[in-house]
Amino acid sequence: MYALTYLLIFTLVLAGCQPISMVISNGSSTNDDEGFNKDLLTMVVPYNSGGGTDVFARFIAKPLSGHIQNQPGIQIENVPGGGSITGTNEYVNSYEKDGTNLVATSASTHIPYLLNQSSVQYSFDELTPLVGAPTGGVVYGSADLDIENGYELDQVKEKLYYAGMSPTGLDLTTLISFEILDIDAKAVLGYEGRGPARVAFEQGESNIDFQTTTAYKQNIEPKVEDGKAVPLYSLGQIDETGEVVRDPQFPELPTIKEVYEDIHGAEPEGQGWETYKHFLNATYTLQKIIWVHKSAPESAKEKLKEAANRLVEDEDFKEESSTILENYDVYTQGELEKRIENLEENTNQETIEWVYQFLLEEHGVDGRKL
Repeated sequence: MYALTYLLIFTLVLAGCQPISMVISNGSSTNDDEGFNKDLLTMVVPYNSGGGTDVFARFIAKPLSGHIQNQPGIQIENVPGGGSITGTNEYVNSYEKDGTNLVATSASTHIPYLLNQSSVQYSFDELTPLVGAPTGGVVYGSADLDIENGYELDQVKEKLYYAGMSPTGLDLTTLISFEILDIDAKAVLGYEGRGPARVAFEQGESNIDFQTTTAYKQNIEPKVEDGKAVPLYSLGQIDETGEVVRDPQFPELPTIKEVYEDIHGAEPEGQGWETYKHFLNATYTLQKIIWVHKSAPESAKEKLKEAANRLVEDEDFKEESSTILENYDVYTQGELEKRIENLEENTNQETIEWVYQFLLEEHGVDGRKL
C-alpha cells in the first residue's frame, strides 16, 4: 500500500517537473516544438539601426509576433558590417537553429551571394523564407538634358554623369539598365548612400540618377512638378512568369523594356537582358526578406509559415503597412518560397560571368576577387 502511494507521488512529481517547452497544444510532448513556448524570439538585422531594413524588421516584428503561438516578443539584434555580410554569416554560423532565431536581409545581402563573393558564408539553401516585400526604383534625369521622357534618351547630347555607391550593391541593377539601353553615363561611385547621391544630382554634380520608391515620391516628384527633373523609366518588377512589368506604384512610367522597344524597334534579348531580369528580381522584386534556418524543427517552421500567412491576410496590418511597405503587397509565404526557388534555378554561370565581365570592363572591379 505504501509502495503504491510513493509510486503515485513520484509519478506526479515527474509530471510536474516536465519542462513547459515540451508541452504542445494537443497535449503530447516533443523536443521538436521546444522553441515556441519561449517568451522571446530574436531577429538578426545585419545593418545598423535606423536603416531601411532595420525599420522594416522592427515594423514586422510586433504584428508577426501577434500571429505566432504564445505571441512571443521578437527582439531585434543589429549585427552590422561588410554591407550585411558579417551579420548574415554570424546568423547561419552561430545562432541556435531551433526556430527561435530569424534574420532580415535585403538587396545588398542578396547580390554578394549571387556573385559568389568569397566572404559570403550563407546560402539561400540554408534558409526558409517567411515574409518578403518588394520595392521599386525610378531613373530620372536633369531638365537640362532637354528631353521629355525616357523614349528620347537616344537624343541626349550632353555627357551623362551618375553618382552612386558601389557597382556591387543596389546600384548594380541601374548600371546594368544603362548597359542595356546603351546609355553612356560616367559612373562616379563611392557615395555613402542614395541620399548623398541625390544631393549630388540636386547640386548639378550628376544629371542622371535613380531613387527607390519612397525617396522618389518624397524628394523627386516635387522636382518633376517644378520642372527640375524628368522621369525616364522605372526599373520595373518581375512577375510570376519571370517577365518585366510596370511597377504598380508607377503605372504611368514605362519600364526599361518599353523604352528599349521604342528606341530599337524590337524586344531586348540576349545574356545582358537575362542578367538584368535576374538582378531586378533579386534586388527589387525580392527586396526585403525575413528568414528562419531551414534546419530548424519542422513544426517550428510550419508555425512560423502559418503566422506569416495570417500576417499577410491581416487587414489591420495591411492598413498600417501602407507607408512602411510603400503600398506594395507582402508576399504569402508560399509565393515567396516559389519566387526564391525560381531565382535559385535561374542563377547560372553564364549570368554570373556576364556580370563579372561587365564589372571589370565598365567599372574596373574584378568580381571574382571580391
